[in-house]
Amino acid sequence: MERYFLEPYRFIPPFRSTFWCKLARRVVLRQLRKKLGVVRWQFAGLEHLRASLAGGAGVLLTPNHCRWADPMLMGVLGDQVKQYLYYVASYHLFRQSKVMGWALNRLGGYSIWREGSDRESIKATAAILAEAERPVVLFPEGTWFRQNDRVGPLQDGLSLITRQAARQSSRPIVIHPIGIKYWLLSDPEEEVRRRLARLERRIGWHPQEELPVMGRVEKLGGALLTLKEIEFLGHARPGELDRRLRELTASQVERLEKQHLGRAFDGWPLERIRRLRQHLMRRLLELAGERERARPVKKDLDDLLFLENLNAQSLDYLHADPSPERLAETVQRIEETVTDNLVEAPLAPAGAAVLVGPAIDVRTFPAPAGGDRRDGDPLVRHLRGALQGLIDQLVAQGPPPEWGCPPRPRQAPTCPPPPPLPAPPEAVAAGGQLIG
Repeated sequence: MERYFLEPYRFIPPFRSTFWCKLARRVVLRQLRKKLGVVRWQFAGLEHLRASLAGGAGVLLTPNHCRWADPMLMGVLGDQVKQYLYYVASYHLFRQSKVMGWALNRLGGYSIWREGSDRESIKATAAILAEAERPVVLFPEGTWFRQNDRVGPLQDGLSLITRQAARQSSRPIVIHPIGIKYWLLSDPEEEVRRRLARLERRIGWHPQEELPVMGRVEKLGGALLTLKEIEFLGHARPGELDRRLRELTASQVERLEKQHLGRAFDGWPLERIRRLRQHLMRRLLELAGERERARPVKKDLDDLLFLENLNAQSLDYLHADPSPERLAETVQRIEETVTDNLVEAPLAPAGAAVLVGPAIDVRTFPAPAGGDRRDGDPLVRHLRGALQGLIDQLVAQGPPPEWGCPPRPRQAPTCPPPPPLPAPPEAVAAGGQLIG
């Protein structure tokens, strides 16, 4: 997938007609089932969304984002409440091909430049909400987080958009958090073994078939981490795997910050990675036409993408609940790291449970006084807690019995809470990345 472009960013505005949305419904459902492997779905909490729509509110839908199927599921949700939706989508998705860009725009997508402050996209979204033209889907984690049972750090741009909409209109402006939880409908172990064997051969091993699946995943993950440690550091580090993952991420982010920004920053890794990416993308545009000078910048951008992936890897996450879903997630993340293929190939058919939370009234969360964000935006903090609460509820409920999902591990603990996040750095751009 092409991610970096030397041409200046050009905003792709919303396409107002619903003609293509009506025409493409069956195609979207077929893609969801055949290509992405999501063959069943169940929606709950729709009464909250219907009440907001009936009250004439400007509605922002903010699902967690862990799979490529998430936007299509939102389209199915819109069909449930008889509403077409708009989607704030990263600009690079429109640039993959003319056909893909055309289709994404006609189905409700419009662009945001995730490498900087995109005033046109922010203004367009605020206007749609202020006029209650259609509900808008915005993935607040900024990109897919890769762990279905945990919510990643959220971006502050959503509070800027919703508060701007509230200033433009007297109508209610609300956010509906939406939890999406995927459940596998059949046991993925045979496919997991097949893919592990392929990955093991790729690094020159014989398939480690004498080991149990969990042992193979841990051994392969450790081997790949060792290779990256040798590449970046010149040697492998000892110690527990998750600690080594964190240390490698931190050391390389710090290296790139000092190289390109002159100093290391505090804050959570994803914010630091995004700040670097914004800087390097601006540098890449400055070097348009100078291929040799642009090459090391592209290499550093690729390293940042790898570090973003690495930041979401965790064996502790798998060991805390070795469910079929977390096992499949872990293998897919390893595949993504090795192959650089972002489009997931499903390991087994899946069902999606979608839970819509109650409306969050934007006006009840005033902006931090004087723009002081050292303690984080209260609206963003509240939304993240609400999202994690919805996911926890879906995990605790388990899959719908009628789906016949494979048995859960006995006495599997619930997902531990995500680690606390430090306060967001002051230098984060107001309109940072909003969707992957």
